[in-house]
Amino acid sequence: MIVATAGHIDHGKTQLIKALTGINTDRLPEEKKRGMSIDLGFAYKDLGNGITIGFVDVPGHARFINNMLAGVAGIDFSLLVIAADDGPMPQTLEHLAILDFLEINRGAVVISKVDKVNTERTEEVKEVTKSLLKGTRFEKVPLFQVASILNLGVKNLLKYIEDEAEKTIKKEASGNFRLAIDRSFSLKGSGVVVTGSVFSGCASVGDEFILSPKGKKVRIRAIHSQNKVSKKTFTGERCALNITGTGINANSISRGDWILSNYINYSSIRMDADIRVMTDKVKPLKHWTPAHIHLGTAKVTCRIAILQNKMLQPGGKGFVQLVLNKPISCFYGDHFILRDVSAETTIAGGIIIDPFSLAKGRCKQGRISRLIVMTEKSSEEVISKLLLQNPNGINLNNFTKTRNLTLQEI
Repeated sequence: MIVATAGHIDHGKTQLIKALTGINTDRLPEEKKRGMSIDLGFAYKDLGNGITIGFVDVPGHARFINNMLAGVAGIDFSLLVIAADDGPMPQTLEHLAILDFLEINRGAVVISKVDKVNTERTEEVKEVTKSLLKGTRFEKVPLFQVASILNLGVKNLLKYIEDEAEKTIKKEASGNFRLAIDRSFSLKGSGVVVTGSVFSGCASVGDEFILSPKGKKVRIRAIHSQNKVSKKTFTGERCALNITGTGINANSISRGDWILSNYINYSSIRMDADIRVMTDKVKPLKHWTPAHIHLGTAKVTCRIAILQNKMLQPGGKGFVQLVLNKPISCFYGDHFILRDVSAETTIAGGIIIDPFSLAKGRCKQGRISRLIVMTEKSSEEVISKLLLQNPNGINLNNFTKTRNLTLQEI
């Protein structure tokens, strides 16, 4: 099970991970000097029964929220951390909205630093927090009180996380292999290593894939999955891949790149999606609004073309076409976050419907009707209904790639 922290700066996320695992995830000298997380940190806890919990510590500062978005890609469970002395703060609200947009509904709320305040203040923060959670996917998750430095309440929280990990059903390794890269580096004696979350499929030592969107061939030399040497890695796992290939080095790989199966090696600059606008956004979201899209570990500037009514009200939902300034790899069902052009505010979240979108006729009723059909999860249902709408047939190659179907699934 992959667990990510969320919450405002200096609310005790890194200290909490250290209390739970014994590992300090602040690995960069600047992080240790400044006492705050800038980049992603990782820790693992082996339960000794074949189950490993992977912890991702994400930054809380507004300037580093891009790294936070990379950290929550592909997680199963989140710890929303709120300091008892501060209470809910701006990044608390934004991180909660992001978790909601990404449909992460498993987790716990941690009231941290309870040793710094009296009982009355702790109870006050608990009540404010419960009110804040109403109407979100975290409305019914349990709440824990913790003082990480004194190790108070940590045991109860860890027991809950371990119980949830044991109840986690291993994700079916369906679809072609996809790994969203969040880090790359060179290791003496091994070569290039990339780390990330496996979004679909499985991979084995010796398999050949594509580094996307650069289109370079790579071969897996070794795998560390859940912090252990392994011959394979599967959907839902965090792993490190030791890769080799012509022209491949750590500097040629960026956060936001993917390791993909050859069959699904494509990228797109135009995709149709279904989005929901932030409820506390003061102004309506207008047609052709510039924004940043965060999908997987990628961050790309784009324009939001609203397909119906030309604007969406705060809290409203609707179909849009995202027109990107550079290509990314995406598939049906991928969740994403939209932030404003200054990268300071989250404005919406959504799900990809069709990465093979058309520039012309995007607002026609026939296209909208097809998008409604394509939102369904069942590929069999979708293809049947699309054939009824399109007597001249559909592009099967695009359809199977959009749905990330393997040859057997096709």
